[in-house]
Formats: sequence, structure tokens, C-alpha cells
Amino acid sequence: MKRTTACLVVHPRSGKNLARVPYVVSVLAAAGWTTDVVVKESKGQTMELAARAAEAGYDFVIAYGGDGTVNHVLNGVLAFAGKRSTAVGVIPGGTSNVWAAEVGIPVDPVRAAQTLVESEVRCVDVGHVGVESLTLGAGSSEIDQGAVSASGARRHFLLMAGLGVDATLMARTPRRLKHKLGIAAVVLTGLKQLPSLRTFPVDIRSGDAGSLVWEGRALQLVVGNTRSYGKVARMTPDALLDSGELDLAVITARTRLSALVQVIAVMLRGKPAHAHSKASRSAHFRVSAPASVDLQLDGSAVKLKKYLTAPARDALARAGDPERVMVNYLFDAVPAALRIAVPRGYRGQLFGHGG
Repeated sequence: MKRTTACLVVHPRSGKNLARVPYVVSVLAAAGWTTDVVVKESKGQTMELAARAAEAGYDFVIAYGGDGTVNHVLNGVLAFAGKRSTAVGVIPGGTSNVWAAEVGIPVDPVRAAQTLVESEVRCVDVGHVGVESLTLGAGSSEIDQGAVSASGARRHFLLMAGLGVDATLMARTPRRLKHKLGIAAVVLTGLKQLPSLRTFPVDIRSGDAGSLVWEGRALQLVVGNTRSYGKVARMTPDALLDSGELDLAVITARTRLSALVQVIAVMLRGKPAHAHSKASRSAHFRVSAPASVDLQLDGSAVKLKKYLTAPARDALARAGDPERVMVNYLFDAVPAALRIAVPRGYRGQLFGHGG
């Protein structure tokens, strides 16, 4: 009988996760799994470690860390999509652990390992984000129409992608404080940033025909593949993991006071005020927003320059004010792209077809 092989990719998190690794491996071994352990040692290494594991043909690549670690692992595994049948498993070890909360994976690493060996592998949709072009102004038609997208960046997301204040908070929350206080560190950063909240112009179109969804000034835009948003809100409450579509939510605001009201509504009610929000669903969204607006995938900030070729980065630098440069993003649903372990007893609502 073939033994299950696994590669456990560990985010150390100041050594806290490392201390539990022997116990996790023991649980997997008791279930007949052969597990190798690799540890992230430098920034950006997790995706490379996961890609190597998928290339080596492991049955599972297990992300032991937060949602950012899960995102890096799935991007590494998907680099070999169609070439290997590797599945992703998750042992929570981060700040929010939103995916674990969504599907009922215990936060305790040992119990999570026990749940993993009893899980079933399911095919789920993922989201994909890319940069189609940059609009630099009247004298930039060549770069507007030319290819600007670089290879090798993190492009897929399991939970959601966000443009706006959430990505700014993720980027500005000190890592040490985040490890020490958890989600409270993000809240504290958010309170400090309240006076500087600002809206940005956005143009959103959906479908192959590019039908206009909404145009105006937004505080926050979320493209969701699942429902929970940082475990404090449901920005896309009807999203499904097997629909072949993504759900979009926009928090609109005309003034700074209105923006503040929206933030408070999300924090207190778990959702934005209906009168100041827009929602849509599609397999494809085209979003145009200023280059100054931050982007996050699965709760961790990503830098625009990672998505751009060297000529495009140079053109962006020469343009000067990033407020005046519009980035034209494409968000796509990629149906049944990822094989991921889901607890066998899951009875939630994320699956609409056969779930």
C-alpha cells in the first residue's frame, strides 16, 4: 500500500511554530504519512519551497503558518498545475487563520494535523490577478498597449483580493507587533490611520463584454472567492468555492466622514452599510485604479512592481505621481484549479455543487 507523502512548509513565526513541528509530524506518522519538513528562512522563500515540493511529486504540500503562508504555498503548487496531482493541506499558525475558520480546521496544530489526515481532498476555484496595462497619460500609448506583466509574481488567491485601505493596513502593521498581538495589531494600526483615510477613483467592468459595474470613488474594493473577511466581516457573503465566479464588493464614500462611517459599520455590523456599497458577481472583472492604491492577496500586501516588467517599472517611475497613473487589473476565476484538504465533517455553505 502506497504511503502518503507530505512536505510540511513552516513559517517559523518567531519560533512559535517550530516548537510544535515534532508533534505535528508525530500525528502524521501515526496515520502512515511520510513527512519531510522545510522551514522558511528568508522573505519570499515559501513559494519557492512549495514549488520544489510539488515538482518533487509529494502527495501533499502542507502550509504551517497564516493565510499569507497558505497563499504562498498554493501559488507554488499551482506553478506545476497539470503536471502533478499535489494537494494543499493547512496547519494554522498565523494571525487570523481565516481559511481555517472558514472550513473548521482547529487552531491547535496537533488537532489540525489529526483533522488533516481525516480530511477529503476537494477541487476548489481560485482567483487570479494580473496587470493588463498602465495608463500613464496622453503621451504613453506604447506602454498602454504593450505587455507590462512580469512572470513569477504571486497571482492566485484562495480567500480574497483587496484594493484600498485593507492592503494599506497590512503593509503598515509592524511584523513584530503582529506576531505579538495578532489581529489586535492590525486594529491598532487602523485606528492610527483613521485620520488619513481617503477614497480613490475606480472603474469596474465585468464579463467578456466589459459591461460597466460601477464607476466612482471607493474606500475599499474586495474580490472574494470565500465569505469571511478577516473573521470580522462578510464582505462577499454569498461567495462559493465551486461556482466558477468571483464575488465583488465595493465600499463607496464621497467624503472622509462617509469613509469613517463605513469603517465603523464594518467593524460593528460585520458588513458595510448597504446604501454605501455595491456588489456584483462574474468570472472576470476589469478594475482600473491609481497606482498609489495598495493591493493585498489573502490578507498580505503585495507590491505593484512585482507584477510589472522592467520597462513598465521604469515608465511608472518616470511618470512621477502614482496618483495620476492608472493600473488596469484583470481578476479572473480559475475553476477547480486547486486540490485542497477540507475537513470531512465540513457542513458549511462554501460549496454549492455537490457540497
